Amino acid sequence: MRNKYLSFEEGREVLTFNSAEEAWFWYCLCEQMERHKGKKSASSVVRPCEASDIVIAVKRLAQTGQLKAKHIKVLSKYGFCQVPPHPHFGDSLKICELWKEALGFLGDILKKKGIVTA
Repeated sequence: MRNKYLSFEEGREVLTFNSAEEAWFWYCLCEQMERHKGKKSASSVVRPCEASDIVIAVKRLAQTGQLKAKHIKVLSKYGFCQVPPHPHFGDSLKICELWKEALGFLGDILKKKGIVTA
């Protein structure tokens, strides 16, 4: 059965994300590229979604109250730096917990849509 959320390109394999973290970093990188270059660059890798699908999932989680402003702040800060928080590098355990919680909620949605490998 073909997943309606996946966009296929003729003759090219779609590469799903291994984790919500990987999908989030990809979204942030896409946003940075669009801001700096004004356009999206061509990639040899076909992903199972558009970058906007990731942020739409985050917005839905915020609307339902699963993600709070503090979650989104942590996702943004570390996502656009392309490095997860870690206590070894001076990040608090609370920040690391918020990161993990946010990605847990996001991962649930992205797995259901076939964007992240279950």
